[in-house]
Amino acid sequence: MRVEFVMRRLVLWPLVFCVVAQFGGCKSSTVSEVALEAPPQTRPRDSRLARLYFLREKGLVGTEVGIKVDGKPAGSVTKGFYFFSDKPPGRYRIACLNPISMDYETEIEIEGGKTYYFGIGTPQVAAPGQNLLNQALAGSSGQQMRPTSPLMAGFSGAALYQIESAEGPAVISQLKPQ
Repeated sequence: MRVEFVMRRLVLWPLVFCVVAQFGGCKSSTVSEVALEAPPQTRPRDSRLARLYFLREKGLVGTEVGIKVDGKPAGSVTKGFYFFSDKPPGRYRIACLNPISMDYETEIEIEGGKTYYFGIGTPQVAAPGQNLLNQALAGSSGQQMRPTSPLMAGFSGAALYQIESAEGPAVISQLKPQ
């Protein structure tokens, strides 16, 4: 009887940890680690800059994903929130930070005056049924962006999705600014 109880515990705790890691896209940084600028809502928009929105539609309550742009912290986002950053035109490397799994990094070319929407969700790398479950619990709208390394998609707890410019405002309207 005692051996059964111990074996059940030995199996249960790693299973719980794996489920949280798979669906979480867990907290990656605290506010003190993130370089905070002036509140973005108070800054006027410069038409020469591109606006990059980062959002999290779904996910486990309390999970937070940090975002870096060209290796510099840009902010973090939790379920139901978004933030944005204005950047000059050019090629950028964007990363989702996750302390218990590999970071997800991708590159994008942006143009001045345009608006881009990036969702954070679970990577789609499993069997179709598992991908559907992952998307229902912690997915994102849009198309999963290609990682800079093939290993990133398989070993990351969170991935970046690019949302079409026409759909972005509707998605943002359902979320709160961070």
